[in-house]
Amino acid sequence: MSYIVFEGADFVGKSTQIELLKKDYKNAIFVNEPGFTELGKSLRKLILNENMSDDCRNFLFLADRAQLFSSLDFNKIIISDRSFISHLAYASKKDYDLLLQCNLKVMKNVLPSAVIYLYLEKEEFLKRMKNRNLDEIEKKGVEYFLKVQKNYERVLEKLNLNMIKINASEDILNINKKIKDFINDKCN
Repeated sequence: MSYIVFEGADFVGKSTQIELLKKDYKNAIFVNEPGFTELGKSLRKLILNENMSDDCRNFLFLADRAQLFSSLDFNKIIISDRSFISHLAYASKKDYDLLLQCNLKVMKNVLPSAVIYLYLEKEEFLKRMKNRNLDEIEKKGVEYFLKVQKNYERVLEKLNLNMIKINASEDILNINKKIKDFINDKCN
């Protein structure tokens, strides 16, 4: 089983790198969270565009993930744009243990075999946020995303999964090479 997840705050280029991988991993199943399944597409619109309580948003993420995991064939390579790790990084610290337990339940205790974590410095975040139509989460601003990055670091350290950490301001093709080398080393 190869379950590979891309993680990092908004604006770090996860989608760009995943698009590049589609050329080399033609037999992989590429998913995104939230929003891969039909139910997930509806939930994604709510999660990203509605002003709601943190508890409500957490349960919608869990519903999306439960539907996704019930639909996946883990005998194939799965490459995911986000995962439960994002859920833990974006949630408050007080919810961590409960959210981890809930996520593991809906994921049937399947953990990623490899994590690609992309991060940015403050100046690069600001540059990438300019002139963009922002969703409800993105409107929280650069300080919010810097805090989320710190949360990612804490969560990834606790989970202790196979991971590569890459500065997303590097050249796109250099990042892609690092990612492919990492995947080939950890998942083959």
